[in-house]
Amino acid sequence: MSLSENLQNLRKIKNMSQEELAEKLNVSRQAVSKWESGNGFPETEKIINICEIFDCSMDELVKGKITEDVRKEKNDYDKVMSKAAKGISSGIGIILLGVSIMLTLIGMVPNGQNEEKNALIGVVIILIGVVFAVPMFIINGTMIDNFKKKNPIIANIYNEEEIDNAKAKYTKTLALGISIILIGVIVMIALNTLNTFGENAMPVAFFMYLVTIGVTTIVYSGMMQEKYNVEGYNKQNTPEAQKEDNKIGKICGVIMLIAASIFLIWGFCFSGWQIGWIVFPIGGILCGIISTILKKDN
Repeated sequence: MSLSENLQNLRKIKNMSQEELAEKLNVSRQAVSKWESGNGFPETEKIINICEIFDCSMDELVKGKITEDVRKEKNDYDKVMSKAAKGISSGIGIILLGVSIMLTLIGMVPNGQNEEKNALIGVVIILIGVVFAVPMFIINGTMIDNFKKKNPIIANIYNEEEIDNAKAKYTKTLALGISIILIGVIVMIALNTLNTFGENAMPVAFFMYLVTIGVTTIVYSGMMQEKYNVEGYNKQNTPEAQKEDNKIGKICGVIMLIAASIFLIWGFCFSGWQIGWIVFPIGGILCGIISTILKKDN
């Protein structure tokens, strides 16, 4: 396949007109038209610029075969990443909802009577949530891994308008999620200050319900935004990056297991259910710090 055909297909895949490409290359539309019709050939400098715009190599552009199959690749990639974002964020939401329900059950007990009984029921609810959430993590994680194995490197399939729209949407959704969590903090402080429910876990339960909504929203929007980072996707699939991810995954897995153990021991042995939940966000923060330290790109 010639450069002229490849250039036409790349433009179609990117939903870019000849005028738009000409403007980016600082040439006339007629020049682009000549290249695509095979009546002219761009200078080396322009070929390099074209490769940068469409994120392809010179060999692919000049001697490769760039067809509409890339459009199918885009649809498959978009479908997998969007489905995984819904599944993983929903799994996280289910677990956090279980914690919220447990705190609600504890808070319903007046003056700490039978608190451990309700706490035990709450732990069972959390475990039921985990039973539903873990398969969601495994199924969606496996789906992404299988796609990566089949497509370790993909072309830059999103145009600038799509990327800009995704960034704008992510910014708004992120702000919404953070606002919901901050509202939860305000509500919890207000309920504690007014002593509305006495000294029980109900204020924290209200806080955790809003945290559940806020965190689920943030995780979903973050994953949806990340799918537009095709360059990052390609980097993640290098052997070095995969080793880093495996190492980070093992460390974070150990941290969260320790957090869960502390939560259960603290609750059953010291009746610390009302405050024990704090080990989970601490564990999450530690995972974030470790990920930032170990990621070479960061």
